[in-house]
Amino acid sequence: MFRPPFLAARSAVADAPKAAVNDAVLAAAAVTAEAAALCAAAFTAAASPTGGARS
Repeated sequence: MFRPPFLAARSAVADAPKAAVNDAVLAAAAVTAEAAALCAAAFTAAASPTGGARS
């Protein structure tokens, strides 16, 4: 689809902040997911029996 140059330029300027926000949200989500995985591993280690299974 043809777009006049001035409209394309306005669109690029309008999309730049959205891209920055999306990148920040994705980065925060990755950090949150990593922290959640570390917490899950810590709780799993804390809940596991020490000394191994005995019969």
